[in-house]
Amino acid sequence: MSDTRTGPLAGIRVVELAQWVFVPSAAAILADLGADVVRIEHPVHGDPYNALTTAGAKNGASAQSARSAQANRGKRSIGIDLRKPGGRELAYTLVREADAFLTSFRADALGRLGMSEAHLKALNPRLVYARGDAFGPEGPDSALPGYDITAFWARGGVGALVTDPDASQVARQPPSFGDRIASVGLACGVMASLLGRERGLAPEPVSSSLMAAAAWVTASEIISHDPSAGPGARVAVPPLTGSYRCAGGGWIMLNLMQSDRYWDDFCKHLGAPELRLDERFGDGPSRDAHAAELRTALEAVFARRTRDEWSAAFATFDGPWAPVQDVTELADDPQIVANGFVRPVPEIDGMRLVRAPFTVGEVADTLPRGPELGEHTETVLLDAGVEWDEIEKLKDAGVIT
Repeated sequence: MSDTRTGPLAGIRVVELAQWVFVPSAAAILADLGADVVRIEHPVHGDPYNALTTAGAKNGASAQSARSAQANRGKRSIGIDLRKPGGRELAYTLVREADAFLTSFRADALGRLGMSEAHLKALNPRLVYARGDAFGPEGPDSALPGYDITAFWARGGVGALVTDPDASQVARQPPSFGDRIASVGLACGVMASLLGRERGLAPEPVSSSLMAAAAWVTASEIISHDPSAGPGARVAVPPLTGSYRCAGGGWIMLNLMQSDRYWDDFCKHLGAPELRLDERFGDGPSRDAHAAELRTALEAVFARRTRDEWSAAFATFDGPWAPVQDVTELADDPQIVANGFVRPVPEIDGMRLVRAPFTVGEVADTLPRGPELGEHTETVLLDAGVEWDEIEKLKDAGVIT
């Protein structure tokens, strides 16, 4: 496998056998950092995520699926039927030269395909073997299937945490929300194992799960929950923390946890000197004692202006606040633009993708597109030393296309 990339992971070779979003997104982070990632797909069916339709919306922004490109940008795709004679051996050719192998397949399927950790480490003892799953590698439910909406949002408690107790349904999970959170952890684990290997340690296997990601993001609730309070117990939100509806339907979010530090200046920007002079709200303990009255008063004040008018009024307020934006506004937020969090894809007109949620050194001005199914089959095999006549035989046998 040739590698002409730059970045801290340049020269690292990764083989990916994964579908959907979680594990492919972890490999995309590695590709962002310069790794040469080759994803193995079925030569006919490919990754089902490529053609996914959600809630009636097509999974794409152009000829190529934008969602698939988000999870697979900068990779190379090789189509191999691992169940046909010769397919497994072809994959082994790639694994022998790889630094890391990432998979989302279930353990029993990996065993049948000859792609388990035991199979691949026997071929390549230096290989970092990484697997992402729904519920973790141990326990009675470790073999169960799961998506982020079931393992992360539902069983992981995240959905219940953000759902009003009187709601008729659990709050809607944004698409692939848990997948992308979990992917950062899996990528981090792979890089840690690679670093350990470079320092002379044996390459450690890496695992991550959607349920582990749910526990991580809800850690504050887990570690501070009082068992005697029972399930679903919630701590009241202080009036200077939380959202307030504005005129026209928008929202402003506050998080003035150090309320004495911000109170006077907050009232000035709010244009409500009567609140600053009110003895009920004179200091932190008083505001806590009259929390319901303060929240009611603030609701009335915020209802006087629109979200954008409040944003202008608070522009010089040096405290933690923000307008509540719709995700459609996010891509053009000045901070998103200034930091290049969303980048254009030059090869596909109108496509924008989101880069990894951190930077290491200089960041490219653009992001590459994702590969078409099997787009790089021949070049990957040639790079791996497979001769043309053997490639033709594999095509004739239906192992590759």
